[in-house]
Amino acid sequence: MLTLRISQDAWQGNAQYTISVDGKQFGGVRTASASHASGKYDTVSISEIGAGSHKVTVNFVNDAYGGSAAADRNLHVDGIFLNGVSQNSAAKLARAGAKDFAIGGSSGVSYVGEQILPSGWKQRDVVESFDAGKGMFSHSWGPGNDTSVKGQLTLRSTWDDQSSGTMMKPAGADKGFGYGLYSFTIKAEGHVGPYALLWPSTDKWPGPEMDMFEILANGTPYNTVHWRGSDGGDGYTSFMLGNVDEMRKHTYSLLWESGRLTGFVDGIQKWTTTAHVPKDQAHGGENAVPSLGMTTNNNNGELGGKNWMTAYEFSYADMNPLG
Repeated sequence: MLTLRISQDAWQGNAQYTISVDGKQFGGVRTASASHASGKYDTVSISEIGAGSHKVTVNFVNDAYGGSAAADRNLHVDGIFLNGVSQNSAAKLARAGAKDFAIGGSSGVSYVGEQILPSGWKQRDVVESFDAGKGMFSHSWGPGNDTSVKGQLTLRSTWDDQSSGTMMKPAGADKGFGYGLYSFTIKAEGHVGPYALLWPSTDKWPGPEMDMFEILANGTPYNTVHWRGSDGGDGYTSFMLGNVDEMRKHTYSLLWESGRLTGFVDGIQKWTTTAHVPKDQAHGGENAVPSLGMTTNNNNGELGGKNWMTAYEFSYADMNPLG
């Protein structure tokens, strides 16, 4: 998703403009409304634009000037974001004409603490490092939770395959977190049982569950989006993460935006979708709470006390005001 922040210096009418991406115009002539001097901006989103390199063109079409700074109509591009990641692009268009912005060209990533995040994401509003045990993941069950090593939370299967897990307590639609970037840094041994996910904050299921890390029996990690179907049952879609070695430490991230979900491994985008995207509490839905665990459901007898997963860090970055 492409998002632009637009403002204006209005004089004898509002500034008007068009937006094109890679030579294709999206929408007609747009009219700015937010005043640049006030520090506010309009938010314009184009959902059809995916990851990769693009040229964004903003064309200012109705410049006007009355001979002084107070009598001048200008257009301001205050920021451009691709899938929630700032492209570090801004400009003042003081005269009529087009301004090009190159976006999405960097394949770099951000290294923050234990985590490797998508390029541009360095601010983290919530971080759990497990230096003091489970920390915010205090709502636990089962015998397999191990915090004996500082800075690590390990979930182990037991010899009799009891399920174990720990999470932030789901205590209502406004608990947990809403739109933003969620990241778990983890590694696992064994292919069946471990998971890292975002659970409905109302604790009602089927519902908006977003699985950020699960493993097929052949060792392939994958993500799954669950929703409550029209019949009240569980609807879901899965996304494979490709050639990722789950037995090595990786950062699995999910960007939850209004109308879009995007999955990353070590800052590199693996998939994106606009289908069945839940709304957070601020937009009429419910928030999500992070959870880690080891489940014995559908394991086909493959656990037997041999599987484990270690989490090194969890973080959440609020993407407001983009959300």
